[in-house]
Amino acid sequence: MSSYHLGIPIGLYALGWGLEFVRYWRAGQGTPMWSGGLLAIGWGLHTFLLAYGVWSDGVALAAMLSAVAWLSMIVNYAVHLKWRNAVFGFILPPFAIAMLLSAALLADASFLPTGGLRLDPSLWRVGLIVHIVSILAGHLLFAMACLFSIAYLYQEHRIKAKLIRLMVSRLPSLSKLDRLNHRAIALGFFFLSLGILLGIGAGGMQDLTERTLLPRLLLPMGTWLVYAAFLLQRTFQGQQGRITAIWSIAGFLIVMTSLIVEISNLTERA
Repeated sequence: MSSYHLGIPIGLYALGWGLEFVRYWRAGQGTPMWSGGLLAIGWGLHTFLLAYGVWSDGVALAAMLSAVAWLSMIVNYAVHLKWRNAVFGFILPPFAIAMLLSAALLADASFLPTGGLRLDPSLWRVGLIVHIVSILAGHLLFAMACLFSIAYLYQEHRIKAKLIRLMVSRLPSLSKLDRLNHRAIALGFFFLSLGILLGIGAGGMQDLTERTLLPRLLLPMGTWLVYAAFLLQRTFQGQQGRITAIWSIAGFLIVMTSLIVEISNLTERA
């Protein structure tokens, strides 16, 4: 299974995922019809490469990761057919891309001469910069969502305590604060996913067993899972008011923990 050939379904999955994000952001209105087609073409090519890789190389770790990516896309299609909801196309493809990218990095030892993708140094630096900016943008948006949640809880308390009248409050309405919170988390989730994927590509899969045990890798993935669960909960249960706000604040605490761990690691290296 060629690592370079796997780059084609990775690219198709990435393009399809980007369009699925547009679909989710616009609540399915005026969405380009290409996203499903791109994901389907990528899945078809992925299926062929997976089968060929298992036939030629046997069941190796790269094939297992590729199979996990393949199955996650099957789940994506299945749940979409059942619920017809754009949130699955927003959440599951980046997971498949991460697994398939990991498989590509492990498919050929020569693909990792320096612990990362074999790219031109200037292109690698651009990827690293975009990775850092994406992670920071995601964290900033999660911070904004946390502030919207705090404002929501404060506004709700004042209204219930009859300390203010709803029409004369300087803060936005509860429904608007909830909507702003959801929008900030959706956009932050997109940037966090992009940053994680670029981090895998830039950092490579060298010492995979040891790296997966490091908090600096587990915490971003934990953050991703928390906000993915938030988006799923929001999609199926709708606006939950206080619960949604508390969930958003709890998620940001994980973000802060991740940042503290990363800063601590950078300090120790210095």
